[in-house]
Amino acid sequence: MIFIGFFVFIAFVVIGLNMYDNYNLEKIENYINNVKCENYIYTKGSYKALCQDRLLEIANSFNVDIKLNKKEYKYEDIKNIDIDKKSILINKKEKIFFSKEEELNTFYKKLEKKLNK
Repeated sequence: MIFIGFFVFIAFVVIGLNMYDNYNLEKIENYINNVKCENYIYTKGSYKALCQDRLLEIANSFNVDIKLNKKEYKYEDIKNIDIDKKSILINKKEKIFFSKEEELNTFYKKLEKKLNK
């Protein structure tokens, strides 16, 4: 009986954390859509989005604060981009990480198009 109670408690905790995480992801997606970003992807614990005038990265964390968790790179400030393993290297110092090569290549091509406009 004690084991059943223990497993029910753990199930509630896991379900609660999952619901909280989904709320965080929804909050970030709403922000990205409100600032009118066209393409975005969620990988390696953060959203990467191509907006009208900037590249936006928003990290997912337990307590999401968009102002603290976001990094912005204005297209006009990006001088060069390179692929370094599974990341995009911006201006030879900032990295944006991806988990899959396919995601990296797709995002890189879209970013190149934005920079060449």
